[in-house]
Amino acid sequence: MKPPSRPPRGRAFALVALVALALPSGLLEAQVGWDGPLMVSPASPGGWGLYLSDPSPGQGIAVMTTWRRSTGPGTGYRLGLAEGQGDRLTVFGGIDASGMLLARSTEFPLDMGWVAGGGLGVGEDILVSFPLGFTLGRDFEADGVWFNPNFGPRVVLDAWFGDDRPDRSLRLGFVVELGIDISFDPGWAVRFAGTLGDRDAVAIGISFRAF
Repeated sequence: MKPPSRPPRGRAFALVALVALALPSGLLEAQVGWDGPLMVSPASPGGWGLYLSDPSPGQGIAVMTTWRRSTGPGTGYRLGLAEGQGDRLTVFGGIDASGMLLARSTEFPLDMGWVAGGGLGVGEDILVSFPLGFTLGRDFEADGVWFNPNFGPRVVLDAWFGDDRPDRSLRLGFVVELGIDISFDPGWAVRFAGTLGDRDAVAIGISFRAF
C-alpha cells in the first residue's frame, strides 16, 4: 500500500536561504558527514535499520543504526560510529524529514518528494551538515519480490567547528544519490545507496519492520 501524501513543511525549505562560503576540502576530511548516504526515498521502509557504510567526508568504515517512524515520507533518526582521520573514533547522528510533492500518474511515472535534515559528526572537531533536496522513485513488485529504485539531487551545507577552523568555515555542496531497496518478505528489506558529487559515499544494510 502506498503511503499517504503529506504536505511539505515550510520550515524545511527555509534551509535553502542559508549562504555558503568556500572551505578547503582537506579540512573536512577529518570528520564524518552524517548524511552520506541519506537513504530517504518516497517509499523508504519503516522500522529499524543496521548498516555498514563508507561515509564522506570521513575516512574508514562506519556502523550506523536508523529508525524510521513510518514507511514512506516522515521522520527518520540515525546514530553511528566511524573511523575518522588518524584512526580516531567519530560519533555521528542526525534527523531527516520528508514529504510527498507528487504521486506517480499517467503523466508522471515517478513519486517525488522533498527531503531535509540536520545532524553532525563529532570527533577531534565537529562537522554540522544540513541537506535539502528532492527524492524520486517508484516501488513495484515482481514475482513476489519488492523493488524500490530511487534517486535524488540535493544541496548540503557543511559547517566546520574546531580549534583550527578557518575564518570562513562554511561549504555548500551538491549531491546526487542513487539507491535501491529489495525485499523478499514484508518484515525486512535489503537497502543499498551511493552518493556522487560532494558526498562520495556508499552504504548497505538491512531494515527490519518493527510495527
